[in-house]
Amino acid sequence: MASPRMSVRPGSAGSTSTNSRFSFESRNKSPLSVSSSADHQSSRTSQDSALSNDAHGHSPPTNSWMSARRSYTEPLVKTSSYPRHSAGEEGRQKTLMTPQRLSRRPQSPTGPTFDTMHTTKAPGEAFGNLPKEILLVVLAELKKVHLDAGSQSCSTCWMRDLTSLSLSCKKWWGAARTTLYEDVQLIGNDSILHTKKKLKMKYGTRLKLLRRTLRARPDLAEYVRILKVPAMPDAARNKKDQDEYLDQVASVIMACPNLERLPGFHPAYTHDFPRFVHALSTRKKLQEQVWIISESPLQRQHRYKPSDDSDYLTPVIAPNSLLPEQSIGFLMFHSNWSHLKTLVLHCNQGGIIDSPLLIDAFKQLPALENLHVSSFSESSFNDNTLLSLPPLKSLRLDNLPGVTDNGLTSFASAGKSDSLKKLSLISLPLLSLPVLARLFSHLKSLTHFTVSQVPSPSLPAGVDIFLHPYLASSTLQNLHWEFTNPEDNTANEILSKSISFSGFPALKTLRAPTDSDGSLQRLCKPRHRIELPKDRSRSVGSRSGTPLTPLSPSTPSMPFAAPTRPWSAGTGQSGSRNSNYQPSPTRSAFSRNSENKSQHSTESNVQPMGMSLATARRIAQRRIDAAVSQPQYHIIIWDEEGQFLERFAVGGFIGDLGSKINYSLRPDVDGMDEAICGIEGAGNLLDGGEETNIGDGCTGTWNTEAGERSKGKGKDRWWHTERGRWIEMPLEKLF
Repeated sequence: MASPRMSVRPGSAGSTSTNSRFSFESRNKSPLSVSSSADHQSSRTSQDSALSNDAHGHSPPTNSWMSARRSYTEPLVKTSSYPRHSAGEEGRQKTLMTPQRLSRRPQSPTGPTFDTMHTTKAPGEAFGNLPKEILLVVLAELKKVHLDAGSQSCSTCWMRDLTSLSLSCKKWWGAARTTLYEDVQLIGNDSILHTKKKLKMKYGTRLKLLRRTLRARPDLAEYVRILKVPAMPDAARNKKDQDEYLDQVASVIMACPNLERLPGFHPAYTHDFPRFVHALSTRKKLQEQVWIISESPLQRQHRYKPSDDSDYLTPVIAPNSLLPEQSIGFLMFHSNWSHLKTLVLHCNQGGIIDSPLLIDAFKQLPALENLHVSSFSESSFNDNTLLSLPPLKSLRLDNLPGVTDNGLTSFASAGKSDSLKKLSLISLPLLSLPVLARLFSHLKSLTHFTVSQVPSPSLPAGVDIFLHPYLASSTLQNLHWEFTNPEDNTANEILSKSISFSGFPALKTLRAPTDSDGSLQRLCKPRHRIELPKDRSRSVGSRSGTPLTPLSPSTPSMPFAAPTRPWSAGTGQSGSRNSNYQPSPTRSAFSRNSENKSQHSTESNVQPMGMSLATARRIAQRRIDAAVSQPQYHIIIWDEEGQFLERFAVGGFIGDLGSKINYSLRPDVDGMDEAICGIEGAGNLLDGGEETNIGDGCTGTWNTEAGERSKGKGKDRWWHTERGRWIEMPLEKLF
């Protein structure tokens, strides 16, 4: 008998009496409830099954009302039809549900997922699924730990760690192999154990072992992009040994089909046919090349006078033109460099390259972007050569007497200069301010500009400036402004007025080592300290025979020191001067003629000198300290009775608070005293002091634990031949 709370629902069309359902009219369903509809349908279905079981005597002893309750997260599965138990009995439907507490994981409310099992990953499977790019990033950080400035390690220890890591598993081997062979760094002397005992060679043992590996494993040789070979060994004293060492380097280069860079190794080129240059010429993916042109033993020399009325000058010895086979050989070396982006050309004393030959060489370099030319004579590089340059992004002209004001103006006016972003004019005879104004106005993409020379450019006679800014560039961001003649400050005055009248709206960094009166420093953002701690320990006393430059009354007195860059006599290519100065062999005829003229035309042979960066920083710091001691205004506080309480000094600084320009006196390369890095000299491109100086070199003992070091153990495990820490100077620093 049915419960009195339940009533039989009348049958409808298309339904039978045996398929009747019961409804709980007293059950309240909230329309805002998420689970009300599902619970209601589940309850109805469960109650139908329960009542049907009671009617046929199959009801379980449990409470069917409580068992029908479920969570809304449990899925609703399809109903299944059971066969009839007796004649006349129709099939009934039953809902099958799996309780959530019995499933292995929470099931989705959108579908049946109880049949999906959670599988545990095997050890190392997650590491095996890591992409190779992540491992390369980890190895890049490991390289920084070993080779960054201030590290006690060296490249030998770095490559040892990579080798050990590659032996741990195949996954690390794939990433370490790429990092190890992509940038090969062989620095310092070879191990005595290899040179004398095993291979019995005087030098080049590591080069030989590397060549053997690359030849036996071409797949590893394809990874090599950067190759740093040791400098010329001390054991190679004569010409034969040096050529033999260059042949070893050439053999390693030939084993690297994808070589792009050869940093730190730039032997001189004497117009012969060395295997080293030939090996580089065959590398089709080479991106950087440095030519150090020296005197050829087959080159004839001749004497000539700079002018007819200069009888008092010593005749200049200059080489004749190249032989036809020498010109053809130099030109052929550039035929395969379709990817070359950076080219450095520097001429030593006695070296020469004809101007048409340079023009033809530039035409064979379609990807050329950065060009450095220094110390070539007028016949080698002049205005015609300058106008024949391809479109570039960076250009540096250093000590080139053949480049004139008219050539620079024509070059800036040409359409090919629109892509130029960096321009450096070092030690050029640039004497006209209108030329600088044209350069700024015509170079539409210029962001970095450097000018450094002794004489200060000036206005033509009878020309005055009535409208400012006279010098203006809407794109310039970094400016190096240096004229080492302390007697002429015209260019600094015009530049300061141009900046004041918004001539350089995009300027961010200004470096002016010869800002003697501080006019440019006052236009930049104030700085609390510009002096470096090491500047205080340097001796800045007056040098013998060095004139002191008169400073303005507001400028603290400070003697001038070594110049940052030379232009005329008295300074070498490195920009430093000492008591036993000798003329630099790398200067061109123009510099030597200027030296002779000045020595004979003036009563003293003392030339104007610029300031080193250390001295310039000390002078700038003294201006800052003087401004702090002299505040611009005071704030005085009285109480209600008019009695004095406190007084504050405000505005003691030098600079402009609204300026966006940073006044910088830092060098291009950290640790140098010269602002601009060059080809020769300490810390410059051809300086190998960091590699050969092993006073504080690495022997691998830093990796020994403290306990092993105290007991004398572990040395044989970590020790290697002492080698200096080589710091690469990228060629981008030259521009």
